[in-house]
Amino acid sequence: MVEMDCRDSAVRPDVHRRFSAFLLTAALALLAVSSAAETFPLSQIQKGMHGYGLTVFEGTKLEKFDVEILGVLHNIGPGQNLILAKINSPQVQRAGVIAGMSGSPVFIDGKVIGALAYSWQFAKEPVAGITPIEEMLKIAQVGKSAGPAVAAATPRISASEFLTAIANQKTNDLFEKMINSLAAAPASTMSGVKPIAVPLSLSSFSTDTISRFSKYFDAMGFVAVPSGSVSNGATSTASGNGSFKPGDAVGAVLLNGDFNVAATGTVTHIEGNRVYAFGHPFLDMGEVSFPMAKSEIVSVMPSLASSFKFANTGEIVGAFEQDRSVGIMGTIGDKADMIPIDLTVEGAGPAQNYHVNIVRHSLLSPLILAMAADSVVANAQRAAGERTVLLDSEIKLKGFQEPIHLRDGWAGAQARQAIPAYLAVVAGYVMSNEFRAAEIERVRIVVRHDDQLKIARLVEAALETPTKGRISPGDTVKVRTVLKPYRGEAFVESFDVKIPDNQAPGSAYLLVGSGSLLNQVDFSLVPPDPRTLEQVIGVLKRLRPSTDLTVGLYSTGEGAVTAGVYLPNLPPSMRAVVSADTSNGPQSLVRYYAGEHLARPLGYIVDGAVKIDLDVKPNI
Repeated sequence: MVEMDCRDSAVRPDVHRRFSAFLLTAALALLAVSSAAETFPLSQIQKGMHGYGLTVFEGTKLEKFDVEILGVLHNIGPGQNLILAKINSPQVQRAGVIAGMSGSPVFIDGKVIGALAYSWQFAKEPVAGITPIEEMLKIAQVGKSAGPAVAAATPRISASEFLTAIANQKTNDLFEKMINSLAAAPASTMSGVKPIAVPLSLSSFSTDTISRFSKYFDAMGFVAVPSGSVSNGATSTASGNGSFKPGDAVGAVLLNGDFNVAATGTVTHIEGNRVYAFGHPFLDMGEVSFPMAKSEIVSVMPSLASSFKFANTGEIVGAFEQDRSVGIMGTIGDKADMIPIDLTVEGAGPAQNYHVNIVRHSLLSPLILAMAADSVVANAQRAAGERTVLLDSEIKLKGFQEPIHLRDGWAGAQARQAIPAYLAVVAGYVMSNEFRAAEIERVRIVVRHDDQLKIARLVEAALETPTKGRISPGDTVKVRTVLKPYRGEAFVESFDVKIPDNQAPGSAYLLVGSGSLLNQVDFSLVPPDPRTLEQVIGVLKRLRPSTDLTVGLYSTGEGAVTAGVYLPNLPPSMRAVVSADTSNGPQSLVRYYAGEHLARPLGYIVDGAVKIDLDVKPNI
């Protein structure tokens, strides 16, 4: 009997485990059936049906609004249908269809039929389009790629176009070109129908920044509104804090930290830890990685143009992974990979330090980075009335030992536009370059401002005649320059310029001016033609800022640029071979080139240039 008791006690735990597994399987099956039963099929939707929707108009309280089905528009897009409905509630009567209601679930007989998603501008009645829930649930069937979902489908600017804009200090036009590619396309061919606008909550930004960037967000279907943030952005996966209910407000976070940007919509449906929202595309970017946050609605602003919700963005509880034509989908507990940015502003008072995390996406990251930089510059201008801004920045790429080091300076009001555009263009090109994927690990930005106009005009540059009365290869000659700062005393800077040992006898010249001016001259003589990302970064590292007083030695020579590499002083036979070879793309013959450069940082923006002609004699 004792042995039997022992055997029974050994068997019972195994039986218990099997029974527990059976119960768990049964529970999951019942949960799946229950979840499926909560949806109302599109095929059973009929005109005249009545139901209700759920959304938040204030705080976190769910409120109902009445829904009357007007009919179904079939095949308005590839695989897409739209349920037409008239909605009603005291809030809707006062404000119409409200930006921020995107994703509000609509129920008939207690079962969800879809998400409030579309509206008609200037409609006399609050008629809306509902995206069927069965179409939204198909988002989960889209496969997830193995790599990071951050690259744009095609590069928007070429390496040559990018480098030329940087060298010529014409990044504003290139910035506009990049950002205009983000403009949302029409959702359908139906007259006047658009996705319900999404409030883009911006906290800690200057009003000037919000005003300046609103035009870009308007074109994307957002309504830029000032807001607050009730969280430091730390991720929470606790089930109590991270749970959602259909109708809750939800935020898709693009930036968090000392500045915050989040798009506010409504949760439509929940399956396990999956969250479906919006009912229309965020920007229809496909696979994404955006933090998912709780949101609190402060109030509703009625407007003839577009009523919208004010929202505070709360704690991050997960990550959105898909942005499709029928909505967005994310997972509670997941963590989005973002780019850490450190910004420092130095001036007359103590340094101001900011830290933010920016969404990792080649289309959105440059715009959000530009916004943060613009607000920092705006704050510095108001605090110290600065007249001159100097930029020192580093962009660290994964797999590259040295960061990309960027330096330049601007004076007057142009700094407000130049710095954000400059940083955005560099970050945007690197992330979407045509050569290979490049992942930004971190960005460091230091802005130094001065309340004086720190411009030094080059008034004189002369060559001190060598004692032997002639210049030959291998000689070192002294160049003396005189600069006159704005409202300051003139000062002298001297350079010892070494004439290369292999310098060909004949005419040459020295060009003295700002680093940015000599960048433009160099690019006009030797056009950039990089063929790898490494070559692009190499050119960036050689660029000199406008605050460097620079001396360049320019000589005649028969060379060429081929496959992104400059080949100087080619013999006629080799030059003919290079010119005829089209395997590496078009070739560029070069007849003048810069043999040497000397640069000295002054802390002033250098204005003006002087050319000094040389006659190099052969050694005797």
